[in-house]
Amino acid sequence: MAITFARLMPILLTVWSGAVRVLAYTARTVIYDPRIQKLFDYTYLDADFACGGIILPENHPPGFADLNALAVNLDRAEFRKVRMRLEERDRLPQVGLALVVALPPDGELWLHEAAELMRRIVRRPRGSEAIAIHWAIHEATINRHGHAYYALRAFDADGNPGPRIRDLMARHRSTILGTGIVEGVDWPSLVWEVQQTYFEELGLDLVVDPIAPAPGRHLLPVVYANGAIHNERTRAQVARSREDAHAANVEAIRGTPTQLVDTLLRGRSSMRVAEFERLCAKFVDHPAERMSLVERILTDNGIVTLAEDSSDKPRYLTNRRVRDLVAEAAGLIDRSSERRIATFTAADQVSLVQRIAGHYHAQNHSDRAVILGHALADCEETASALAAHAPVAGTIDMAVTGPDYLLAIGRERDLAIRPGRTIIVPHAERIDDQRLAGLLQVAEEQKAEVILGHDQSSQLGIVDRGLAAYAADRTESGADRYGQGDVERLLRAGLIRLAINAMADGGLLMFGDDPCREAENAALVIACQDRHRSNELADTIREQRIHATVLEPAEELTTFRGTLNLSVGEWIVTTQACEDPPLEVGQFVQIVGIAPSKSAIEVAHQGEVKRIDLERFADIRSAITVTIREARGLPLNARLIVELTGPRHTWAALLLVARRHAHAQLYIHPVLARSVEQLIGVAGRSLPAALPHHRETRPDINADTGELPASQPGLEDFPEPRDLSADIGSYQLEPEDFPEAPIVPLDPPRPIHLEESVRSMIVSNNHAYEGYRMLFDHVGPHNPDGPQNMERVLGLCTSELTAILIRFLAGREEESARDELRDLDFPHELPELDPARWSIQDVQNAKYDLQTIAIQASNWQLRPPPPAAPGNTLES
Repeated sequence: MAITFARLMPILLTVWSGAVRVLAYTARTVIYDPRIQKLFDYTYLDADFACGGIILPENHPPGFADLNALAVNLDRAEFRKVRMRLEERDRLPQVGLALVVALPPDGELWLHEAAELMRRIVRRPRGSEAIAIHWAIHEATINRHGHAYYALRAFDADGNPGPRIRDLMARHRSTILGTGIVEGVDWPSLVWEVQQTYFEELGLDLVVDPIAPAPGRHLLPVVYANGAIHNERTRAQVARSREDAHAANVEAIRGTPTQLVDTLLRGRSSMRVAEFERLCAKFVDHPAERMSLVERILTDNGIVTLAEDSSDKPRYLTNRRVRDLVAEAAGLIDRSSERRIATFTAADQVSLVQRIAGHYHAQNHSDRAVILGHALADCEETASALAAHAPVAGTIDMAVTGPDYLLAIGRERDLAIRPGRTIIVPHAERIDDQRLAGLLQVAEEQKAEVILGHDQSSQLGIVDRGLAAYAADRTESGADRYGQGDVERLLRAGLIRLAINAMADGGLLMFGDDPCREAENAALVIACQDRHRSNELADTIREQRIHATVLEPAEELTTFRGTLNLSVGEWIVTTQACEDPPLEVGQFVQIVGIAPSKSAIEVAHQGEVKRIDLERFADIRSAITVTIREARGLPLNARLIVELTGPRHTWAALLLVARRHAHAQLYIHPVLARSVEQLIGVAGRSLPAALPHHRETRPDINADTGELPASQPGLEDFPEPRDLSADIGSYQLEPEDFPEAPIVPLDPPRPIHLEESVRSMIVSNNHAYEGYRMLFDHVGPHNPDGPQNMERVLGLCTSELTAILIRFLAGREEESARDELRDLDFPHELPELDPARWSIQDVQNAKYDLQTIAIQASNWQLRPPPPAAPGNTLES
């Protein structure tokens, strides 16, 4: 369950704390602070530490790669600037910024993938600033999450600190009206985009949970002067906020479909159908109601469902207004030969500004140019280059698309778009599709010239902002000829046409050739996303290699999971992490020996021969064919052919080949494309950021909605863990034992902190819900005997999940011991970040407990037995 939670906090230098303490805490290590002569030891928390590291700029001293040295020098550099005693200062100096961000759970990303994702997230806001960053990943019970610590000073090679960077994450801008505008990092959008792009790169059909129509607020706890937290008041505050947010979001989901989609798009031109399913799963518990709501959206006349090609199910949706708006803007770009729209792209910002300035200087202009950006910071470099022409700068919201108060600022800045005026957007790749389309529409109406800039180094345009990438890919002016070394950068910037043309020039594409033609090469690996096709290829290639004596005949080995057929010389890949010998998940190793009688193999790994006991570890498979995700871990000298048989994951396949261009080729099946131009069209439509009118319109209520079953799979058919008669003797269940739930003054609270399968089980099973309601009446805070009742029923349940439900209903959820640095971790007011860690058996045991509670005469004793007629008792 990937979400977009991120929180940034300033770290202050105090008389008792600073960078040393915070870094020791997040790294779960011990660091001595010479400034205050204290040892900070957090090794007792290291059970949740997964991995970490330091991102060190090139000009920093190599010794700063040691966390102790980095932490001490960060505090020392700040303390040297202090002129007044810390205890006498009203405002304490900042020594760093601490970030905590949610990461996908282990079931979605392997640990080394989560580490790469974390590094990408923390690098993005740093930009060109040469500052050190420490990062760490914690595998906590709430969720897997990452920590990052940003230094606020750069250091030279001798360890001398530079000036403090005051606008790293936020910048204050003053306007003519005297209004203060704060521009900074949009963390929800950044985390969403980096995660979703990484999923696409791995070839995974995962989606990040969309931001809710009515987002909740992160509440600060009520803190007294002595530092104590008023837990009861905070709990009530959080509960009220949750109820209000939940009601607002349910109302939005059940409201007008076009308005709801407009809100969820948040400037995008389309969204995945699975994103809407994730939204419904979060706020609607009953599976049948969830399905009904999704079908209502997909069949609404104002909604357009889209597919990559005519043979695929709809995977995307938008509304007609947005589709028409973006289609009209794309038409203006296609007709840019009229010289009203000029687009430039470059590998970096400096080159881009030079091209824009050169084009502008070569023209005659009767009016001052208008420079527009997503933020004012986007305009600074271009405004400086054109300073002789006295341009005016602002944001696109000030000029065209913003609310009234921003448009008023734009009028004061003279940002009006009028005939004959030149509009420069130096960083169009940072403008979302709807805003950019609106700007192009207004410019066309006013007959104004538009200059669009596209900075490839931003690496935007894969999951969002596709219109800017389309413009740069179609009408890019003055481009140099790109080579193989440019392909990866072009692909990450969404410039599909330029990238594929460069790949074709470099001989990286094969149309219609047999991918097995090099099968006798033992180092050849074929990446294929089609599992059925992958198995066929593996069998064919193994037979060819055995026939050519490249591999020895396969031997059958017995494992605790079944049998495996492996050959000496064959490459294998791990599908889970192995402890003995230590191997990561997705690790490639080559078999050098097989001992069938002992169910063991010997593999070559890191220059050593290691033995794998298949009776203890059997999470391996042949690496003759692999997925795109697995192929990213191939040894550098391995030969790779990526087979492309369908439109989905085309961009991921292209990127994989581009990264290994010296040892890889892309095979395109003739059914998919027969020429470079056809492949460009297929690849463009496969991107999540593809323009809606480029996809196939497919009105289909059976859209690809991800995990959206009509009922919870596996829960109803899973065998009961134990017989009910074991607890209630020979008493037989009758329909009257489960009457309709009466109307009660208080409804049981919704267990928002538990994942969807638990919530669905409660509301979709009448007997379980009756037990849940009765349990709330028995242990809820409104019951004076609730605490005593809770202790009694906790002794009766045998399921950990049931115990958690009991404590939740009683308002007595367990709280961990509090540390002053606990605020750096996930906030306790967000327990819904709990991953889907309950198994089918756990959910089934909890359902059994709840059903038993509702039974008269059960040992839970929450419902008294019916009066027995004389001579008619359970015993008799």
